[in-house]
Order: sequence, then structure tokens, then C-alpha cells
Amino acid sequence: MKVSKVSEERFLDYKDVFIIPQFSEVTSRSDVDTSITLEQKSTNSQGLTVKVPVMSANMDSCTDGKMALAMYKAGAMGAIHRFMSIEQNLTEYMMVSHESGKCFVSVGVNSESQERTMALYAHGARYFIVDIAHGHSRMMQDMLVWMRGHLSPESYIVAGNVATEEGAADLFRWGADAVKIGIGPGAVCTTKNVTGVTVPQWSAVFKTCSVTARERYSMIASNRTNNRPILIADGGIQEIGDIAKALGAGADLVMAGRLFASCLEAPGARVNGKKVYRGMASKDAMLTIKDASLLPTPEGVSTLLDITDDTANSVVTHIKGGLQSAMSYSNARNLKTFQENVYFGIRG
Repeated sequence: MKVSKVSEERFLDYKDVFIIPQFSEVTSRSDVDTSITLEQKSTNSQGLTVKVPVMSANMDSCTDGKMALAMYKAGAMGAIHRFMSIEQNLTEYMMVSHESGKCFVSVGVNSESQERTMALYAHGARYFIVDIAHGHSRMMQDMLVWMRGHLSPESYIVAGNVATEEGAADLFRWGADAVKIGIGPGAVCTTKNVTGVTVPQWSAVFKTCSVTARERYSMIASNRTNNRPILIADGGIQEIGDIAKALGAGADLVMAGRLFASCLEAPGARVNGKKVYRGMASKDAMLTIKDASLLPTPEGVSTLLDITDDTANSVVTHIKGGLQSAMSYSNARNLKTFQENVYFGIRG
């Protein structure tokens, strides 16, 4: 009989850790730079600089073209979801590209994903997210290899999701420029409940973004590009402090749904004065994109959010202020120094 493998490591969520304050020479949080640049991949392309390292999630109740444009204007990023027709997807993308020139679009790995990818590419899209629940898979490998064979070298590809160093390393090896980390941490994701599969998110980020892991990713990426591998913490964010914890754990960017889904610009149905926020593996979401008779067991839920007067700009501004304060507590004026200086404590 095969003996099951059991890890004796302790795995932690954001709520299980805290940032320990240190002596700081930062006299004003306005002196703290929260920006990050996705480095250019060729002499013919420009790097994408983001003033605030957050991205609104590519969910149909969070980010369409209107929301992505609002996030861009706020100094952050939005990722347009893929749960629409290709024609509508092009309309949403063009809404943003006419003003920003750069926008992330999402594709999957199913039978129409190649057609969607090439249609968006033909209309100018160069920043892609290949987004599936279990990114460390043959389907992801096949899609990344296909994209690298059909898109121009300056195209930027994010892939996910994974929750282990091995998963991230393989995605970089298959052609990703950035990898999304997170299996089941989101508030409307029930993968951890339905399947028992997850890795508590702070530990997933911390272990996958470790110094030794980054060295490994850089060696892999150097065979294809001089671009620095980017790691994105996706999901489990309940408050601004969680974003600081994710960045301190090593993430370059943080993707969040709940914080942005109630913004005025965010898409989604309104029901009895509330805003619908749903996981893309929820029954409600799947009913809109496939025959109900083919539904697998849902791994997401729908919930209702209070409708507020928050805009994407106001939320991003609050996040920036919170990050500047968090970084100043660790005597850091930029993200790199913050990750070098930060100390975490463990509750309990």
C-alpha cells in the first residue's frame, strides 16, 4: 500500500501573520514609491509601469473594459474577463486600448481560446492572461507553447493559477513571463471546500516567491528572454494590509476581486439594491457560459455586496496610501527595499 505524503510545515493565511515595525528613516509616506515596471521585452516595445501594484480580477463581476480603463487611469491595472463572446471581448478591449494603449486580456485553454487569442492579437492586444483554475497542467503547457509559437516576441503572457514552486517553474519554462499564485483563497472560490485542495495564501506566496525560487525562475527565463519573471498574488485579499503582506512575502503584484467589485465602474448585476459578486466556477457563472446539463460540481459561489459610491480611483488611492505607510514602517522607500527589510510575526 502506498504511504501518503504529509508535509509537517506550517502553512499560513494572511490573517495568521503580521508585519513587525522597525526603526525608520522615512519622514513622510509621500516619499515612498509603490510603482513597478514590467520590463520591456525588446527594443521595439516599452515597459509597462504601474504606479500602484494591484490589478482588478478578471471576473465578470469585477473587470470589463470600463473598469479596466478606470484602473489604468487610477495608476493600477485591470484584467478584462473572457466570459463573453469574442466579438464583445474585442469591443471591451478596444474601449481601453484607444486611451491607454496597454491592457491585459484573458483567454482560457478550451477549443475557442486560440481563436480568441488571435482575434485580440490582431486588434493590438499584447498583454495576455491565460487563466484556469489549475494552471500546473498539460492544457496550460499546450496553450503556452502554442502562444509562444504564434505571437510576436514582445507579447507578454501571464499564466496561472499555481500554488507551488514547481508549478511556477514549469509555467515559466513553458513560456510565461508572469505567474499568478493562488489555489482556492478567494472569498467566492470554494475549491478548498469542494475538493480539499488549497495552499493557505500567504505561505503559497512566500514559498513560491522565495529568493531561491526566484533564482530558479530567472535561470529558466534567461533561456528565452531577459525579462525578469513576475509573480502575482491572486486572491484572499480582505483588506489593504493583506496587500502589504503579499508584497512583503515577495509578490510583485496583487490581484484582487472583492476590493474592486463594488466600485461604480465594475460590471455585474444589481439585485434588490445589492451588487452581485461571483466566482467564475460558481453555478450562476457557469450557467451563462455553458449548457446546464454539462455543469461540473461548482467550485464557487455568488454573494451580494453593498452598493457604494467608491470609484476605482478612490480605492486605488486608499491602497496606495496604505502601502506607503506599511513600507515606511519597514524603513523602505520602494518595493524592493520593502521586501528586503520586512519582518513578519506569526499569530498564536
